[in-house]
Amino acid sequence: MSDEQSRRTDPTRVGDQPALRTASGSNWLVWGAVTAALVAVVMVFMAIRAPGIGWPALALVVVVFAAMVVVRTTVRLQRARLLTLAVLDLAIVVIGLVAVLAVLFSSPTG
Repeated sequence: MSDEQSRRTDPTRVGDQPALRTASGSNWLVWGAVTAALVAVVMVFMAIRAPGIGWPALALVVVVFAAMVVVRTTVRLQRARLLTLAVLDLAIVVIGLVAVLAVLFSSPTG
C-alpha cells in the first residue's frame, strides 16, 4: 500500500467521520444540549420517585455539558477536541441510563 493510499480516509470507519475530523465542535455542542435536555427532563421526573438518584444524576449531566462547553472553547487540537466532545456527549447518555437502571432495580416490587 502506498503512502497516498494509507493517508486516504475511509468514510465507513467511525474514526474517519467528518464529525470527528473536520467539524469545529459546535455541532457536538448542539447535540450535547439536545441530549442533556432530554436526559435532564427524565432525571427531573425520576427525582420525584427517587430524589437520591435523580437530583445527583441531573447535576452530573449539567456538569458534563458544562465540560463540553469548556472543551469546545479551550482545546485547540481539533482531533482531540472533537473526540473529547463525542465522549462527553456519550457520557451524558450513559449517566441517564445508569440512573434509570439504578432506580428500576432499587424499587421495591409489589
